[in-house]
Amino acid sequence: MSHNPAEPGTHRGVVAFMKAEAARMKATDGMSPAVSIPISVAGTLLLVLLMQQTILLYQMPAMALSLVFGGLVSLKDLKQRRVPDAYTLPWTAGLLAALAMVIVLVPQGWSIAGQTLALTGIHVGFYGLLLLGKATSMGDLKLSLPLGLLLAPLGLGPMIWAVALAGITGLIHGLVLKRQGHSSYPAAPHMVVAALLVSTLAILAEFSKALL
Repeated sequence: MSHNPAEPGTHRGVVAFMKAEAARMKATDGMSPAVSIPISVAGTLLLVLLMQQTILLYQMPAMALSLVFGGLVSLKDLKQRRVPDAYTLPWTAGLLAALAMVIVLVPQGWSIAGQTLALTGIHVGFYGLLLLGKATSMGDLKLSLPLGLLLAPLGLGPMIWAVALAGITGLIHGLVLKRQGHSSYPAAPHMVVAALLVSTLAILAEFSKALL
């Protein structure tokens, strides 16, 4: 087998890049993925195990993660008009860990995971089309992945409601800021609040059905 002399250098280059990115995230956003991702995954797995005897096996850990990281993303977007990878990466990693546990613990887990990933793909794809049409930003596209993972298990209907609500409130906020002379508006808070609100209402609706 021939030896490729470029491989060690390439590997070192990738490692150096990842270390530099982690250091940048920690310096700018106070959080390094090398620490936050394992903590997020471990915390999520613990919540899943605590909720495994309930119908909220996935949704409660997903809601908890989304409250924490969604809140951080929203504050950062309000202040700096940024959606940091330092927050979206551990958020997404935690949600994927919860989904993996659903596959392990729930008899129909593969079906749930398949639906979740498919609808998440639709959610991300929609925001990708908006980005191509210059109707949203790259940050909002990144944000659509964890929010898609939050909404997808609830079905296509709640996902559409969340997107519509975020769009309407964001449009109103954007028009107000434009009249005040601002050239941009923070979309992340609208996306996060809409997703959490719709998720909460959908869960309450399921509880109501179960009680009837």
